[in-house]
Amino acid sequence: MPYVRVVMSLLSLLLSVGVTLQAQNIIGGANGDASAILDLQSSSKGLLIPRMSSTERSAIASPAAGLMIYNTTLGCIELNVGSSSSPDWLCMAVAGKVASLDCSGAVQTGSLVAGTAASGVSVALSYTGGNGNNYGGQTVSSTGVTGLTATLSPGTFAGSGGTLTYTISGTPSAAGTASFALVIGGQTCVLGLSVALPVGVITALNCAGATTAGTLTAGQAASGVSVSVPYTGGNGGTHSGQTVTSGGVTGLTATLSAGTFASGSGSLQYTITGTPSAAGTATFALSMGGQSCSLSLTVATAQPVCSAFVASGVSKVFMCHNLGANTNADPFTPSWELNGHYYQWGRNPTCFGRDGVDGGSNPCSSPVYGAAAPWGSTTADDNAGAITGWSTTAAANGAWSDGSKTANDPCPAGFRVPTAAQWTGVINASLNTRTIVGSFTDSSTNYSSGIRVGNSLFLPAAGSRSSSLGSLGNRGSSGYYWSSTESGSSAQSLDFYSSIAGISTFNRTNGFSLRCVAE
Repeated sequence: MPYVRVVMSLLSLLLSVGVTLQAQNIIGGANGDASAILDLQSSSKGLLIPRMSSTERSAIASPAAGLMIYNTTLGCIELNVGSSSSPDWLCMAVAGKVASLDCSGAVQTGSLVAGTAASGVSVALSYTGGNGNNYGGQTVSSTGVTGLTATLSPGTFAGSGGTLTYTISGTPSAAGTASFALVIGGQTCVLGLSVALPVGVITALNCAGATTAGTLTAGQAASGVSVSVPYTGGNGGTHSGQTVTSGGVTGLTATLSAGTFASGSGSLQYTITGTPSAAGTATFALSMGGQSCSLSLTVATAQPVCSAFVASGVSKVFMCHNLGANTNADPFTPSWELNGHYYQWGRNPTCFGRDGVDGGSNPCSSPVYGAAAPWGSTTADDNAGAITGWSTTAAANGAWSDGSKTANDPCPAGFRVPTAAQWTGVINASLNTRTIVGSFTDSSTNYSSGIRVGNSLFLPAAGSRSSSLGSLGNRGSSGYYWSSTESGSSAQSLDFYSSIAGISTFNRTNGFSLRCVAE
């Protein structure tokens, strides 16, 4: 169409200067095109039409429709596509152009989600310095995150500036950034659009299969406690986490941070905080990814802290039970469960002997370095007889030590066998009150006797095992507790009766009780 208008304009021009054309006119050649009234032919020269500024063009009186000039202001061929009374000059030779194109400031409408078809998503980006001319539409495919297309319909650049609106279609292949390399109006920029993960869903949440790290104790603030709850059927989407307070035993909170479900199976990590109000079961109603389950955590009964002064102003924590006793039993209520095993000095037995009368034969091979605790309250359970294979060979010096805990010390981590000096402090009346508990009569089934030191330590009168045969003596009437302190070829022990308590020296092959002290 622009070329037809050019020919029409040339014809008007020639007619206006009085040139009369007969049949066909050819300039610069021999054979003209039969469809042309004027055929200008050259391989080295062109057609030069009137050149003028926009001001000069506007001064043309009643420009004819189809009048053509070269506008030196705009740098293009202009054609009057209006009328002589209302001219409309069309710049023919220059495509639409802009001075700048701003991808970074683009405004997005709607959101993009991985794996979900885009719907109602568009992007408006601004430009400046438009020349008022037309631009063609374009379609640009995304890179990075693929599967998307940005489509721009044809239009006209505004003279001062404006916006271009691209419609986004397709289904993004993944989460991340979809990039579109835009080239329009003589400018380029890269449009980056964020593609979000889908909202997370799972097909199953398995509270019954949860694993717990750390322990919960009534009345004690949870520390380092977490729970891993497995799930299946994750879609790789995001979740916002949750905070759940406990039922049953109250005072606890399970917290899950925001995150992403795995594609398939995975686990959710809950952190447990707070202070449980009591012992029992704390329950948490979990709901994540469209699934729910009830998480149950056991809260243990708080164990008492047992202690005594071992020197002026120096208090030490002791284990609340003799080694080998039932640690679930109340450490301040006398019973057979508090009796515990008997140890030879300097030994860490792997087997504790039985007398072969109560509860079957002796399970230990010779030599035997310890005797088992009673397993009931009657004479059938008292394990009072001699122990077959009882060792009469004393442990060497250094087996236990006052200076530091040895490898042969049977106390658990963080505890050790007390020194004689520490036991001396425990029974010092100026440091700790000492209360006699029970009848202090000698009987293999008398588990009611002992001494209470201050308000936080009870030592049962468990008696002893003889150094030669390992047989029981003095249960209920006296107590013997080894120290780590050597005395020549013997060793020192705390021993107490109904009226007195002291530190004495004994043969190392005697079997005495052990009560560990914190290191």
